[in-house]
Amino acid sequence: MQNVHAHVWDESKHFQEHTVRESDLSRGSRLDLSVRLEALLEDMRPFERVVVFGLKARLTGYWVPDEYVAEMVARAPDKLVGFAACDPTQPGYMEELQKAREDLGLRGLKMGPIYAGFDPRDPRCEPVYDYCRENDMPIIAHTGTTFNREAPLAFGRPWLWDEVAARHPDLPIVLAHLGHPFADECISVIRKHPQVYADIAALHYRPWQFYNMMMLAQEYGVMHKLLFGTDYPFAGSDEAIDGVRGVNLVVADSGLPRVSAEAIEEILERDALALLGVRP
Repeated sequence: MQNVHAHVWDESKHFQEHTVRESDLSRGSRLDLSVRLEALLEDMRPFERVVVFGLKARLTGYWVPDEYVAEMVARAPDKLVGFAACDPTQPGYMEELQKAREDLGLRGLKMGPIYAGFDPRDPRCEPVYDYCRENDMPIIAHTGTTFNREAPLAFGRPWLWDEVAARHPDLPIVLAHLGHPFADECISVIRKHPQVYADIAALHYRPWQFYNMMMLAQEYGVMHKLLFGTDYPFAGSDEAIDGVRGVNLVVADSGLPRVSAEAIEEILERDALALLGVRP
């Protein structure tokens, strides 16, 4: 199994105070989101490989240097695959991206338009997409909602990536969280574009929504475009795996249609890194 969505950061170093307070809204109670390597590796025991990244978003108070991610990966290189982060609203973003790839050896890019306050179609993003395509760096993009008050929901809509994918058809893009709660938009985009995928991180703990999103993906024939992620530390690995396998529990014996158990196992066993062009 592979996990394409896990965070590495330290609240005390990388979050503003208001960002820490707002994070309590994510699951309705206080969470310590600081990631410690030993706890991370213990939680990630089910996975052969795990994609880890921070986040750069001045607007909402996140700033995880790429060096921090690279240092974490260097301590467990056989397990962890590091992705850089980019905030194109800030000066020097291209120089940071180039350093992350060429000096630090990070393998992909995490973007958070809703967190940093930019439209993914913004011209400032074009050199980012060009560089990633030329240097075999897939992009994982946060799509959907968030708990941060200053984050503009308009920039979380999955349909915004339709134009990006059309302009950059050879660039692998993962729309995180299946665009929750805008799953219909996300499914429309990933169905259109061969190199656009979605991950299902952090969906299982809203079981009725999760069931409906997975049924929609099944009905549209895009289950093969879904990748597994946990969203650690917001959710642990065992919890996330059990939650995905239990997607049909919410319908019980109601007679409602069921998500294919075979398709669920295929998601869990999918070689996501190969699909995204990340080589060992």
